Amino acid sequence: LEAWKDSTLHKLLEARRGGEQRDLRLEKLLRGYLVVVVIAGVVGGLWWWWHTGEWARALQVMISVFVVSCPCALGVAAPLADDIAAARAADQGVFVRTLGLWKKLTRLRQVVFDKTGTLTLENPLLINPAALEELDDNARQVLRHMTSGNLHPVSRSLFDALGGMADEGLGSEVSEEAGHGLRCEHAGAVWAISRPQDAGADAVFTRDGQTLCAFRFRDALRAESLAQVEELQARGLRVNILSGDREAKVAAIAEQLHLQREQWQHSLTPEEKAAWISSHEPQGTLYIGDGANDSLAFDAAACAGSPVTGRSFLEHKADFYFLGHSMRFMSGLLDIAATHRRAVHAVFGFSVTYNIVTVIVGLMGHLSPLLAAILMPLSSVVTLSIVAVLFRRAGAERKHPEPSVSEDACVVAC
Repeated sequence: LEAWKDSTLHKLLEARRGGEQRDLRLEKLLRGYLVVVVIAGVVGGLWWWWHTGEWARALQVMISVFVVSCPCALGVAAPLADDIAAARAADQGVFVRTLGLWKKLTRLRQVVFDKTGTLTLENPLLINPAALEELDDNARQVLRHMTSGNLHPVSRSLFDALGGMADEGLGSEVSEEAGHGLRCEHAGAVWAISRPQDAGADAVFTRDGQTLCAFRFRDALRAESLAQVEELQARGLRVNILSGDREAKVAAIAEQLHLQREQWQHSLTPEEKAAWISSHEPQGTLYIGDGANDSLAFDAAACAGSPVTGRSFLEHKADFYFLGHSMRFMSGLLDIAATHRRAVHAVFGFSVTYNIVTVIVGLMGHLSPLLAAILMPLSSVVTLSIVAVLFRRAGAERKHPEPSVSEDACVVAC
């Protein structure tokens, strides 16, 4: 058993502490707002003192303006919207790391997926395990050693297929080149697990460049993948697959997802993935991947997500992580982002209207400090209520969606 502080779940719950903790644009806006309020209050007080000669009335006007103006709508309600949105996402198995995710999700133009371990389940199934029997004991031990410490889906599948082989502790260093494979020097020979030149296999195990055996795997789509791809496209988003796998494997997955030929790319290196995104509206791109070969693509995209695998390749680059074997979270995440946007806009609109009206009334001398002290906390309550009500309403609509026209027709017919 591992300690709670060392567990993956604890790291996910604490993930935002390592992400963007401060909204610099919001802080800048609040500072500017406070400067404007101070200037308005001082100028208003001086104007009243100059024209009336009543310093008490001038002081009342200035104090009323200072008290009634309330930045809480932005300073409190906006972060509350962030927290509620993150909590709603966590209910769906999504853990948000960066505060800027919600704004980026509302500006999406396309969603790009890696294939292996992202659209498909983490470990592909080895469909020719008999190939392992072609290896002698030494080769199997080297293969076990090379795959035991590696988290690539192919490596994990091979390691699982080797079963309960005892680890003889070879001690040889295993190196990995992202997108190309593994390499190990042992007993005077160079061993490698790499991508084959021909399309008859998915991976080959070689010694000094000579193929010892070839492996073939079968991918299984994550649950709800097709439904979510169709939902994304129905929302007007483009969907693409960028994979380092061979053409036949990517084509098979694309066919299951009803994607056209121009919507998927195969045999890409990490650099080629990043280059593709950089040339296709990177500022409107969400990239979802799971491995070291996706790191450069994460850098190129506006925002990125990763399944929870327990590895640390992308922990400082992903904007969010998702649990489970389903892609069902995708539409829910976009719905939350839309609700977050509505809440922030509503709060901002109320805040601007409230402050303009109350400050003008205060400058006109029609607002006492006592009334200002009552209005200010009331405005805070209203702004927080706006956020809570909008998210509660959105949650209720998602749990109880309105029936479609076809469903209504069916009910009438029945």
